[in-house]
Amino acid sequence: MKLKLLIPIFCLLSLPFYTFAQDADDRKWYAPDGLTLQFAGNVGMFAFGPNYSFARDKVNAELLYGFVPKFDAEEVLHVLTIRGIYKPVKKLELSEKYKLTPLRMNLGLSYYFRDQFSTSWDSSYPKNYYWWTSSLRVTGGLGAELHRPISNSRSIKQLTLYGEVGTYDLIVTSAVKDPTLTAWDIMSFAVGVRAGF
Repeated sequence: MKLKLLIPIFCLLSLPFYTFAQDADDRKWYAPDGLTLQFAGNVGMFAFGPNYSFARDKVNAELLYGFVPKFDAEEVLHVLTIRGIYKPVKKLELSEKYKLTPLRMNLGLSYYFRDQFSTSWDSSYPKNYYWWTSSLRVTGGLGAELHRPISNSRSIKQLTLYGEVGTYDLIVTSAVKDPTLTAWDIMSFAVGVRAGF
């Protein structure tokens, strides 16, 4: 990935955090309600970005920058994901310090930055030969969250630990066409933490 493209992405992701230590009432409209850090789950090996909360935390929106280290590939893989999270079930109070959200559902769109990925196929392929683009993936997942308020911190009000099972469009389509693929072949697992401001 070209450095010229990476620098604006980091600037966009970091811009809202300049105001995260302010009280919720004084926070600018563009400042996030939290910061998410995730491991795995079709958005990169590691991903982070701002989280915005709506409707009393029943709906969240996230913009995540993810990457996959080089390993056996020729270069590092960079991914930008925008996703919505919906929590249809009310939080359950487990104790004074812990609450549980038993169901969270997410749907997202990921864009892969790399020369080998593109949003259209070149002329060497017949028209409509492939129905997908190699740079865009639709992702989705189901999971749960565990919340713990942080009382003696000025900036972080709550920590949320979550886990989810997810998949993406291309592998689901492959599973429909290839009966030898099982549910284990198309699923991915992710864990993450969100610091709420």
